[in-house]
Amino acid sequence: MSFAKDKSVVSTALTLTVFALPILAQIYFHRRENVKDQARRRQWRQSFTQHKSKTWYRPPFPPIVLDLLVRCRLAYLSTVDTDNDSSHLSLMRYTYIPEEEVIVMSTNMKTKKFSMLKKQTGVAVLVHDFTQFGSGENGVCSITLNGKCYIVSDGPDAERYRAAHLEANKDYPQFIVGEDVAMLVVEVDEARICDINDKVTKWNVDSGLEGSV
Repeated sequence: MSFAKDKSVVSTALTLTVFALPILAQIYFHRRENVKDQARRRQWRQSFTQHKSKTWYRPPFPPIVLDLLVRCRLAYLSTVDTDNDSSHLSLMRYTYIPEEEVIVMSTNMKTKKFSMLKKQTGVAVLVHDFTQFGSGENGVCSITLNGKCYIVSDGPDAERYRAAHLEANKDYPQFIVGEDVAMLVVEVDEARICDINDKVTKWNVDSGLEGSV
């Protein structure tokens, strides 16, 4: 009788172990990823602060880039989905901060875009004013901006950028204000400027304008 009872106890323990191991493993890996994520965010926040302190000697944007960034409000943000070997494109409202030469955006932290931005800093941003839907208005150019995107999810900087972004996009608070909304700051390193005649000019943060190609 005792042997049967002991056997039952062992069987029950083994069954619980079999079911518990995957759960415990999932908890372990989830916590490990959280630790890695927090470390990445600290590193990127430090990197952003260092970059921001150096922006004073960056070559200024060409006038055509400045003009477009000030006039427009919509941009396409491109990120890379490294897990699935594909890319992701998002239509974004943005605000250009001329004093810092940065582009500010916001995103819900529950989106695919945000999960990818936690794994990378390099992004591409497309801004244009080409004619759409036969409106008859003449556009000037399309500009592809490449640079680093930093997540600023809390603190004084986040609220300062949020206030500026909301001021420039007063009709879209649902995309800017909220506990689950993080601020994104893009610091541009390169630009390709394509005009209506398909003439392309390149700009680089180290050398400025490089002429037409």
